[in-house]
Amino acid sequence: MDLTEKTNITRINREGGRREEDLIIRELPLTVMINGRELVTLLCSPGELRDLACGFLFFEGVIKDKKDIKDISIGKNNNYINIELRKGIDMPQDIFSRRIISSGCGKSSLFYDSQDIKDCKQIDSNMRVKKDDITVLMKELDKKSKLFKDTGGTHSAALASSGSIEVFAEDIGRHNALDKVFGKCLLNDINTEDKVILTTGRISSEIVIKVMKRGIPVLISRSAPTDMAVKLAGESGITLVGFARGTRMNIYANIGRII
Repeated sequence: MDLTEKTNITRINREGGRREEDLIIRELPLTVMINGRELVTLLCSPGELRDLACGFLFFEGVIKDKKDIKDISIGKNNNYINIELRKGIDMPQDIFSRRIISSGCGKSSLFYDSQDIKDCKQIDSNMRVKKDDITVLMKELDKKSKLFKDTGGTHSAALASSGSIEVFAEDIGRHNALDKVFGKCLLNDINTEDKVILTTGRISSEIVIKVMKRGIPVLISRSAPTDMAVKLAGESGITLVGFARGTRMNIYANIGRII
């Protein structure tokens, strides 16, 4: 399925207006099902849907490993994805009833509660990242963000070592982009320890919790964090960097990992 489509627009500037063709990002309502039972509908970009669904289910505590998954099937028009779990998987009892509208892009669904924080472990890592490496990684993130360059309508996320990006994803939602990255790691047995998460989106508490659940010590964004995100990062041991643009950046928590 195409990720973009063309449309006719009127572009206005100082010289006036003119009709021309423009490229816009596509939006897909994807219904995620577990063993044939509807769980939630995610508004997303119509690509890497397996990664998105598996990343989402991991963060909701439904799956812990790809071995929990028996089969994945996607509807003919990409309108739904069904994850068939192996017998004996212990799902949260209220997984089909928990619904909170998050502070993400649009009305994205997120099943966030206080238990999510309790389930996270303190991040204890000796990883160090050079300030200059952050600049290089953010430039690489921008270069890979082709859909954003074409449409201006996506967020990007990536898993990186101190030297290069290992896993990359784009989506209309910042949560979705991160779920796609972690879903890809889950399905392909990609190690996330002592790695860095890069994102273009605002860092809210939900984003920090996702990173905490994967035990990642460094979270970097070119955008701003919220107060809860800063507090959570500080208490959990995550190094939080915001406004990473060019050679500039703000370090909000646990500066000791930045050289």
